[in-house]
Amino acid sequence: MTQGIPQKEDFEITLPNRARGDITPIPAGSARAVPPLCAEPHISPFIRISSGALCLFLVAGFLLAASLSPSPRGYGTHQQLGLPPCSIQVLFGIPCPSCGMTTSFCWFVRGEILKSARANPAGLYLATICALLIPWTAAISLFNRILLIREPLRWAVILGCLYFFVALTQWGVRFYFAAC
Repeated sequence: MTQGIPQKEDFEITLPNRARGDITPIPAGSARAVPPLCAEPHISPFIRISSGALCLFLVAGFLLAASLSPSPRGYGTHQQLGLPPCSIQVLFGIPCPSCGMTTSFCWFVRGEILKSARANPAGLYLATICALLIPWTAAISLFNRILLIREPLRWAVILGCLYFFVALTQWGVRFYFAAC
């Protein structure tokens, strides 16, 4: 025996009889069975109906944008709906962060991406996200599963923050050039 180094000893762990019965496999059809990672759970009826309603709402928004004529000024298209002019522009003479949003959507549905970006870059971003949401929300309603995205709430927050960043940045640039 070498001093300071303990020798290996063979040992066996024995479980009491009552513990041996607890390690039997769970049947696949059991309620306690864990589903495989690739199987996505069904969603609640509320989420399924809400997803279908959102899809229809987005389609209606694009149809409305297609029925309007884009304003040649780059903003003010919303006035065709009977809405008043932008209050910030009337009161202060500067465009607000959403000025040109409706015009941007109108150009987007016509495939005029550059004109959409000129009217309002945040509008182009939002129209693109809405266009991508239409097939995704339709698929959720039809297949009763959240598809492609593991954490939709996290993505909604990320895309929402990015939208506000784009909107405020373009507003700052417009405000700067309006002041010059």
